[in-house]
Amino acid sequence: MNLKKILEKLLSKDKKSNLINLTIIALIAILVVIGTNIFKSTGSAETNETSSKNQQAQKASSSSDDYEAVLENKLKTTLEQIQGVGRVNVMITFESGEEQVPAINVNDSTSTTEEKDGSGGIRTNTQKTNGSTIVVTNDGSKNEPLIVKTYKPKVVGVCVVAEGADNKATEYNISKAVVKLFNLSMDKVNVYPMKK
Repeated sequence: MNLKKILEKLLSKDKKSNLINLTIIALIAILVVIGTNIFKSTGSAETNETSSKNQQAQKASSSSDDYEAVLENKLKTTLEQIQGVGRVNVMITFESGEEQVPAINVNDSTSTTEEKDGSGGIRTNTQKTNGSTIVVTNDGSKNEPLIVKTYKPKVVGVCVVAEGADNKATEYNISKAVVKLFNLSMDKVNVYPMKK
């Protein structure tokens, strides 16, 4: 049965019932429109929240990747300035990713109670409570930990491929520069001549 037939049946009855029926149909139509808009806005809010979380994760990841790329570029530029060194390619290995240290609220307490028993003896009870919570900041609709310190990834090894590294003095100068810059041991730095 289509809408036109339903309306004709409703209008064929007396005027009072027609008015009531039309009002009911109008209310149902309004509720359908409002319900549709509510579900659309809820879905877009969830989508926005999900995309916001994804952007934050990408931002943290790209921050670490950017740091590593910048460090490699700085080392490459520095090594190319050494006498006897031509073009340079550098690869740096890191121990782990960036580490963030949140602020912590420490709640330690100690309470001591003394009890006397009927025979004159004294019993002392000491109770220690240790607890800590992460401090959280509220930024509108999201809660995030308060970061007090950020540790950049630690360099654990460097590989350098350079023109001029076939000369032992140049190879030594490159190794020494990398060892001093990153506080590494000599066995963590590998220098190779670039193929011609």
